[in-house]
Amino acid sequence: MRSRLDVRGRGGASRRSVAARVGALSVGALALTGAAAYGTAGASPAASKSLRPAVSKASGTSCKKGAVKLTMWGWAAGYNLAVDEFNKTHSDVCVVLENDGATTAEYTKIQDAEKAGSGAPDVAEIEYFVLPSFEITHTLANLVPYGVNAYRKNEVAVAWSQVSQGSGVYAMPVDVGPLAFYYNSTMLAKYGISVPKTWAQYATDAATLKKDDPGAYLGTLDWADSQPVLAMMQQYGAFPFKWNGGSKLTISFTGKSETAFANFWQKLIGSGEANSTVDFSPAQWTAWDSGTDASRFSPAWGPVGMQLSIKNTIGSWRAAPMPTTSSGTVQSGNWGGSTIAVLASSKHPKQAAEFAEWFGGTAASWKILSGPIAGAYPGYKPVLDSNSFLSTTLPISKSQHFQGVFAQAAKHMVSPEWPPIMNYVNTIWPTAFAGVANGSESLPAAFKTMQNDLVKYAKAQGFNVSL
Repeated sequence: MRSRLDVRGRGGASRRSVAARVGALSVGALALTGAAAYGTAGASPAASKSLRPAVSKASGTSCKKGAVKLTMWGWAAGYNLAVDEFNKTHSDVCVVLENDGATTAEYTKIQDAEKAGSGAPDVAEIEYFVLPSFEITHTLANLVPYGVNAYRKNEVAVAWSQVSQGSGVYAMPVDVGPLAFYYNSTMLAKYGISVPKTWAQYATDAATLKKDDPGAYLGTLDWADSQPVLAMMQQYGAFPFKWNGGSKLTISFTGKSETAFANFWQKLIGSGEANSTVDFSPAQWTAWDSGTDASRFSPAWGPVGMQLSIKNTIGSWRAAPMPTTSSGTVQSGNWGGSTIAVLASSKHPKQAAEFAEWFGGTAASWKILSGPIAGAYPGYKPVLDSNSFLSTTLPISKSQHFQGVFAQAAKHMVSPEWPPIMNYVNTIWPTAFAGVANGSESLPAAFKTMQNDLVKYAKAQGFNVSL
């Protein structure tokens, strides 16, 4: 991404001004277009991270007499433990956690409940990228009147920026997914390859490895999965969207930086120097564990799950900063992360906000969330900066204190300006990029397809689109 941390809230129009300026935009068209398709190709990182089991049953169902009862929808592992801790320590509020499906399955049910005028939860787990789709349809409560800004100092800037819109804050950040270059140190040493500091060096090293071992690749990227590709574009300084809460939306898959990104990777793909295994598939784990793929553009939550899926190369993997577009800079992208949002329809917004703020912004909650069951990567700085967290080791990386690399990455991300059409993006993405992995279409051509389709769609929804 860019060479320094650039913290910009998605300022501009307030949430209420959106309705006046983009009145033609409907809940169905914006909030959850393409929900059914997202669960297959655009697999949500929050749902799939580390492939851990999600919450499977309601938690907090035994409420104290007289307590205000709140319903929360969420799916991530370990959230039930945090809910139980909240209920133990708050006698006047009781949260009942229900799993109504992960990601878009949940989002669709929220949409349906809002349309019906009943049945929606008070609080919901919502990923960063989909927040604008709910913000623009007035589904989420502004947490500022309930004191949320008191927690800002303890959250990483990229997380806070993604939950803010103008002067409003529409969710409490929880975890983040900064990228690092996670590599097989044994394999790189075998071929005399040093950790690439720039993308130019990465390309040279990829060619060297391919020459020395025609069956090996320096890295892999699943082009049919929107989230890692957009994280990589973000890291490269080529994120294709800009949106600040109003009717103006920038879509730029064919801009200068985006074209440079596409050309860089197309050269590697065309010369057979980049692999494209499907994310979280058996083939991908095997490629990393067998000496086929030498590295991973890993989100911070990646190593925990990865060590559960490989065995031959345990102990060989190390984390390093991502390669950058120019030497001497630190650039990272973000893949994944969730928030806790309060629905505007809640009859108990004060108590719901109290819970959301406790969940994402207190040491008591993060003691659980950063533990071995939940394994969430903290956007909460008191944990992120703590010696106990930074000194963490895992068998996959032997004695390396790898968390320090990811922690620095978390502080060097420019906040992506997610558009309120992301679920439509995820719907058409797999088809647009299907030919990239199998070699039947170039990456620049796929970018052009995305550009044309998204501009046409966004204009039809009433947006004033710039390129």
